[in-house]
Amino acid sequence: MAERTTIAIALALVVLLTPAALAPIRSYDFFWHLATGRWIVEHHALPLTDPFTVASDRMPWINGEWLFEVALYAIGGLRAAALLRAFLLALMFAAAFFFGARDGDPPAAAMLAAIAFCGAWARLDLRPSTVAAFLLVLAIICATRKSRLADVAFILIAVVWINVHPSALIIPLVALLLRPILTLPAVLALLVNPFGWRAIAAPLELTAFARSGAFVNAEWLPSSPMLFPLLYVCLILGVTFFLAERKAVPRFILFVVLGYLAVAHVRNQGLFFAAFPLLIAPMRSLKPAIAWSVAAVMVVAMLFIGDHSSGVAPHRFPAASARRLRETGLRGNVYNPDQFGGYLIWAFYPERRALTDGRNELYRTYIPEYARARNDSRAWRALLQKYRIDLAVDEYRGRIDTVDAATKQHRPMPASLAYWPRNEWALIGYDDVSMVFARRAAFPGGVLDRWEWKGATPD
Repeated sequence: MAERTTIAIALALVVLLTPAALAPIRSYDFFWHLATGRWIVEHHALPLTDPFTVASDRMPWINGEWLFEVALYAIGGLRAAALLRAFLLALMFAAAFFFGARDGDPPAAAMLAAIAFCGAWARLDLRPSTVAAFLLVLAIICATRKSRLADVAFILIAVVWINVHPSALIIPLVALLLRPILTLPAVLALLVNPFGWRAIAAPLELTAFARSGAFVNAEWLPSSPMLFPLLYVCLILGVTFFLAERKAVPRFILFVVLGYLAVAHVRNQGLFFAAFPLLIAPMRSLKPAIAWSVAAVMVVAMLFIGDHSSGVAPHRFPAASARRLRETGLRGNVYNPDQFGGYLIWAFYPERRALTDGRNELYRTYIPEYARARNDSRAWRALLQKYRIDLAVDEYRGRIDTVDAATKQHRPMPASLAYWPRNEWALIGYDDVSMVFARRAAFPGGVLDRWEWKGATPD
């Protein structure tokens, strides 16, 4: 295929994949990243410890994603950020097609890029790992060009990557397998960050913490074939291609490593899908009609599947509840489940402090406390007192089974009545995602009368 035709198809992919990649912001971590970028810009420094929540440990915060956060805040506007994410995904897989087509079979490269895009669409939200996946694509491209300019670009990518996302630890392996001469420079490049060697140690410690079973986070769970069938289709497809060709062992090793990481933890799927077309495309030719047809069907399908609006996914964030709480003017520490923490930090800091958020490594004391408190009313009260909780933005939990301490009798009841008894807590707002409560004893008599929803039990 002529070079001009390949370029034209790559540009067409950018045009088609940008609207297909557009989606509302779904990542719960997005807002604490945004708040951190704001904090860094306002203070002209990196926070030494967590400034946002009341339950975080007073330990050094090794924030290896600070560069992403500053850039995110500088973009300004949620819709602009969502559009930029869509363009980044489109550019990522168009580049994967272009360089895969140059190294191998263009129809196969198009098909593999389309399949990978479909697999990555839901995993590559607006977060540092998405930028990391894009940097992995650039790193593989540079490592396979074998020129002085590409070598310099590879090292610069490593420097940027370690300040964007800790998955940069994989870049020395990319160098070792695809451009061995760059292995040592890649290792040294990882030290070019504000935290030095601690930026390398911190993600390894977090991985060990996640595998200890101390907490449950969906991103750290294995990738189930029932939930992520396309991942396993790509793994089978890749192994089939490599076995048929029996060459390019370094590419196969990198494919296996990324595949293992994706299977072991859901959070790593984006890296696998991003690299997949580049690693597989050079391997084998396919019947052009079949490959082009599959690519076209998958791209067109993604244009019509899912929500392609910009902004924030309304069903994931307590937006209306946060507005209600702001309207009341009530101040105090806010209880929240961890998934709401980022949004509440962005909405309320520093006037109100959230309890926790999704940065599991900062809550080694709180996580076991919370686990005990969810099933023990005395531990629950002690937790609320310890962290001086006067307000709450809680999720819906449905009905739960309670046990009377005196009679040992079981009684099902709405969770909000068990955790927020109305004689102690006033319901002051709710939406489709959350409920808002205020502790009666924390505010002067009569203040809550204006805001309380008396007699309501939303769950």
